[in-house]
Amino acid sequence: MNEPKPKRGRLSFRIREEDIMSEKQNKQGTLHAASGAVVVSILVAGMAGSSAFAQEEEKSPWRFNGVIRGNYQYLDYVSSRKGVLEFDTLFGKLAYDDGSVIGSGQIRYYRYSHRQTGGTDSGEMVFLQHLWVGYRFNDQSELNAGLSSQPFGLYPYAGNNLSESMAYWAGYEDTQSFGIKYSRRDGELETQLAIYPSDGGYGWASASGGNFLEKESARYSYHAVNGNLESNTVVARVAYGIQHGQDEKSEIGLSYLNGRIDSTINQAGNRDAMAVHYAGSFGKLGVRLQAMQYDYRLNGSPTTLSIGSYGYSNKLATKGNIYIANVSYALDGSIGPFSGFTAYNDYSVLSKSAAGFVDSSQNVAGVSADAGKWRGYVDYMHGKNSTFMSPVGYNGLGSGAATNNMGKRININVGYYF
Repeated sequence: MNEPKPKRGRLSFRIREEDIMSEKQNKQGTLHAASGAVVVSILVAGMAGSSAFAQEEEKSPWRFNGVIRGNYQYLDYVSSRKGVLEFDTLFGKLAYDDGSVIGSGQIRYYRYSHRQTGGTDSGEMVFLQHLWVGYRFNDQSELNAGLSSQPFGLYPYAGNNLSESMAYWAGYEDTQSFGIKYSRRDGELETQLAIYPSDGGYGWASASGGNFLEKESARYSYHAVNGNLESNTVVARVAYGIQHGQDEKSEIGLSYLNGRIDSTINQAGNRDAMAVHYAGSFGKLGVRLQAMQYDYRLNGSPTTLSIGSYGYSNKLATKGNIYIANVSYALDGSIGPFSGFTAYNDYSVLSKSAAGFVDSSQNVAGVSADAGKWRGYVDYMHGKNSTFMSPVGYNGLGSGAATNNMGKRININVGYYF
C-alpha cells in the first residue's frame, strides 16, 4: 500500500483505496519506537494545521488524509467468526510535494478482538506503513530514502482487492523496506533500482499469552522473522508501455531481487527472486498477469522459514513459483449514493518445490464502489492452504495440508476517508 504515481491513461497501476479517495479529494517496525513517536508528532501537527492548509489548499505542498475502516466477516471454518462486525484500522498519512522536495509517511493502528486473536485477550498494534523523503529532478526522475515499497513485479499492487495476492503473503508484493530507491521514466520505458540495507524493523504490539501477538511481526509487510533477518536487498525493475489505441495500453516488465538472510539460528544465506509481469487496460477491462520464482539458499537447507506481518508469523516454503491472474471491469452508472463500481476476480497460486508439500491458492471475487468519502469492498474468498482464507493458517504456505485445507470467507470492508 505504498504511494503510487497517478495512473497513466487507463492502465490500471493499482492505486490502493486510500490513494483513490485522496486523489478525489485533493487532486493529488517502525524503525523502532523513537521513529514511531516522530511520525505520531508529525501527524498530530498535520491535523492541528489542517485548517490552515485548507485555506491555501491550492498553494500548500502539504497534504494530510486518513481513514477509519470496519469489517464484516463470515468464515466458514471458524465458528466464532460466522457473521461478525469488527474494527479494521485507523491510519493517518502526511505527504509533502513542492515540485522538487517530496516525502510521505503513514502510521497505522489495528485492534484485534479475542475472536480474531483466537485467545482470551484482544490485541493492539501500531506501526509505520511507510516513511520516506526524496527529491524530484528536472527530468522527473525521483530519488527517495527511508521506508518505501520494493519495486518488484506488478507494481505497486498486483490485485484489486484489499487482501492482495499470494505474492503479498509470501513477501513479494507491497513489501516495505528501509533503504534508497531511484525511479525514472524515459518515454514508455520505466526503470527502478533500490538498495535496502534493512527490512525496516517493526512497531509496537500489546503482545501477551492471551492474544498470541508477536512483537517482531508487528509490521505492515511480510519479512523473515524468528531468528532470521533480511539485509542488503537489491531490487531492480524495468517495464515498457505499449499503446494499442485510445484507452488501450499494455505494460510488460521484468523484475529481479537478491538479498542476504542473517541468522541467529544457524540458517544464514541468500535469496533471490525473478518475475515477468504484464498489465493491460482495454477500455473498461483490466488484466494483470505475473509469473515469478523465489529461492532461499540457507545454511542447513531448511525447506521452510518463518515470515511475519500484522502481529503473527507463519511458515513459508523456501523455494517455489507464484502465478497471478487478475481481471477487472469498470461498471457505469450508480445505485443510490454508490458509484464508481469495479467488478474483479483475483486468482493466485503458490507452487512449492519441496517433495510432499501441498500447493497454496486463493481466489477473490468482488466489487468495490464509492459513496462520497465512503468506499467499500464486498469480497467472496476461497482459499486452499492460505494464510488468510483457510483453516491451515500457520503452515499453509509451508508444507501445507493434504486434507481439510479449504476455506471460504465473505469479507465486507467499509471505510470513511478524510
